[in-house]
Amino acid sequence: MFRTLATGALLMAAVFWAGTLVNVHGKPVLFPFTNHITASAANTGKNLGITGMGLLDYFKSQVMPRSTLEKPHDVLVSSFYDAFVEYLSPDVTHSQKGQICFPEGSTVSKLNRDVNPVTNVHSHNDYWRDLPLFEALCYGIASVEADVWLIDGSEELAVGHNQAFLDPEHRTLNSLYTGPLLSMLNEVNCLEDVQDHKYGVFYNSPETTLYLYIDFKSEDSSQTYSHLVENHLRPLIEAGYLTYFDLQAKHIEWNPITVILTGDYPTDLNILDGNDGDGILHTNQRFVFLDAPLYDLQDQHEQLSVVASASLSQLLRNCSAKPTAHINGLSNDEIDCIKPFIADAHRRNLKTRIWGVPDWPNTLRKQLWSQQVYDLQVDFLNADNLYEASHLF
Repeated sequence: MFRTLATGALLMAAVFWAGTLVNVHGKPVLFPFTNHITASAANTGKNLGITGMGLLDYFKSQVMPRSTLEKPHDVLVSSFYDAFVEYLSPDVTHSQKGQICFPEGSTVSKLNRDVNPVTNVHSHNDYWRDLPLFEALCYGIASVEADVWLIDGSEELAVGHNQAFLDPEHRTLNSLYTGPLLSMLNEVNCLEDVQDHKYGVFYNSPETTLYLYIDFKSEDSSQTYSHLVENHLRPLIEAGYLTYFDLQAKHIEWNPITVILTGDYPTDLNILDGNDGDGILHTNQRFVFLDAPLYDLQDQHEQLSVVASASLSQLLRNCSAKPTAHINGLSNDEIDCIKPFIADAHRRNLKTRIWGVPDWPNTLRKQLWSQQVYDLQVDFLNADNLYEASHLF
């Protein structure tokens, strides 16, 4: 009898223990992140097997709190950013040590292996995000933006919106954008010949280009351009990763990264193409494209640009539409006013983007997004909220 009672007690304990793992609806209970092995994997670059939005959510809620407590370190960009970059370091097997290229263990694979590219959204002020560049790539966003400033006594370009709050040591174009992009592309391009077809930063669509907007903020645009080409774009050019305009053949050769100059950029061809007119680094190629004014397009933009932009107010000022408060979105007159600008750009094979569109309240933002995409046929939706914007398509 004692043996029977002992067996019954053991069964009851097992049932009770199992019941604590299942809620009343029979669904597994999600416990807080406590697995030391998984935490270690996240902190040492081992692939967790989740990508995209799932990776962002998991890292913020599970990995980041533990890594901050267990592994104190000097913060560079932010604790979150630093830990995320550490996780993105490629998975290298013993046999791969010393190699640069390993696509399946690459940063691209970790960021967006299960994510389709969203080619209709532009990550506005991307550098303001918790994870500049990486957050956009997790959502599959194919256009990002960095504001750049000259740094006294340095060949680096600082990234930031306001000159008073720059961090020229840790937040630079090279540390946040061009450096990581070069590393990511090297990891997925195993062929050594620069002429070979290059794969990009989207796992499910390696042929999709990433538009990298460089917004010139400093007054000396010529010096900014010189630093940009010599110290930031040169490695990408030499590796064959940048889209370019062939000055002799007069055509565009598309590659993984397409650089767009916006803001106070230089327009003098002697600066853009060199005094000898033989292209950047004497290649007879121009590796940057100008953000053309959508409200004032000229024939020259067909060879200087691949995209045209304008603010909503600039477009409305250049037509006869009567301005409204936009409480319920754009009026029919305003839509009819803007359509010819978009059509003209498309006729010139230029993509389009409208910025300065009201972003609040949420209902108005969604209405204006819908009107841009479906009524105006705008190519890039200028967005701050990448989650909502990416779910429109």
